[in-house]
Amino acid sequence: MPILKTRAIYVREKRENGWRYRNITKKGTRNSDLQGPFYINILVNEKPKWQPLAASDVETAKKYAVKHDAAQDAKAQGLTVVESSDGTTTVQSAIEQYLRLHRNDRPRSVAQYKVSLKSLEIFPRGFTVKQLATSDALDNVVQALEAEGYSKKTIHVRMGVVFSMLKKFKKETGVEYASELVSIPKPISSRPKAYSNEDVDKLFASMDEEEDLRYLFFLTTGCREQEIMYATWDDVDCDNMTYKVTGDGKEDVNFVAKNHEERFAPLSQELCKLLEKRRDSKDANPRWVFPNQDGNPDGHFLRKFKSIAKKAKLNCGRCKTTLKQARYRGQLPETGSVEVSCATGPYCDKHYLHRLRKTAATRWLRAGFDLETIRVWLGHKSLSVTQLYLSDENKASKVMQEKFDASVKVNRTKRVA
Repeated sequence: MPILKTRAIYVREKRENGWRYRNITKKGTRNSDLQGPFYINILVNEKPKWQPLAASDVETAKKYAVKHDAAQDAKAQGLTVVESSDGTTTVQSAIEQYLRLHRNDRPRSVAQYKVSLKSLEIFPRGFTVKQLATSDALDNVVQALEAEGYSKKTIHVRMGVVFSMLKKFKKETGVEYASELVSIPKPISSRPKAYSNEDVDKLFASMDEEEDLRYLFFLTTGCREQEIMYATWDDVDCDNMTYKVTGDGKEDVNFVAKNHEERFAPLSQELCKLLEKRRDSKDANPRWVFPNQDGNPDGHFLRKFKSIAKKAKLNCGRCKTTLKQARYRGQLPETGSVEVSCATGPYCDKHYLHRLRKTAATRWLRAGFDLETIRVWLGHKSLSVTQLYLSDENKASKVMQEKFDASVKVNRTKRVA
């Protein structure tokens, strides 16, 4: 086996024209005071890829780079690469086991697991779950995600998947709650706020016929995004004015109702008429109520809804976000990312589909429906969740306040001296 030399190690620096990777292992380069994340350039399926290293200093980065090359060299010679030096499960094996265990979860959930666990690629082959379940290793993952510019919410979600995987190996690592080993940025938690009647009118005035039907379904049934995404014509019962939220007959798309509990959501007469018109049209999909152009369930409700909100001039104009994927119609420069504002595009954080669900529930409550009925329609497991969900509706409305003030009003006459 040839003697391995430390391969080139890079740091990523931001320049005026985007990100640039700088080689810090060139002769004469001062690098002792540099901090991670560090990168090496590797080939994946014969294509170059920047691979981050789980190291906070240059010397550790060099060791990981050498380990990576040793594994690749052994593989090239047909030798078996030892997965672990201490007999414990490797991170790579743990990921494979976790994904296999959850392979029948909802497709979107499985996709989220895969994306989240890719964050662990910063560790060299042979790194074990026992080594991962430490403060330093987990903090390296958090720092790598922060360096990539991900939001607090994204980091929180991805680390949650990592913690979930580690919990399945608690006997091996001796750590039951890996989340207690590291500090991760906490996203601001806020409850969904219902749209006012005026804003609802503006939204629907900005929709075309297809959009009107889709988002009226959200606003009428109060269902979650995937519950509507996988709606079939068999689920719609206009005779009884109900929509059945079920995973029955949807095994091929791995959809199941939340908590595996089927329920019935209400339909209005207006919505039923529109649905019947759609079902009877020659262009109707034989299975899905809301298909995409390929005839599969449409998964772009949120993106389209944000565009409608922008058209309705309901964006706050203050939200800024960074786009990382090239699917946004060629807006991205060569760097692969660009900061955008909701003042000029459909990126406002104020608009999300759960607000339509909250709006539906709020309207039901104001119409006089009791909390137990609303709980069943929403599919909440307990009444306490529904009460929390509608907590802001406990505040007295202007009409109620006027009635209350009138009921306790005291008529005072001027006192006689």
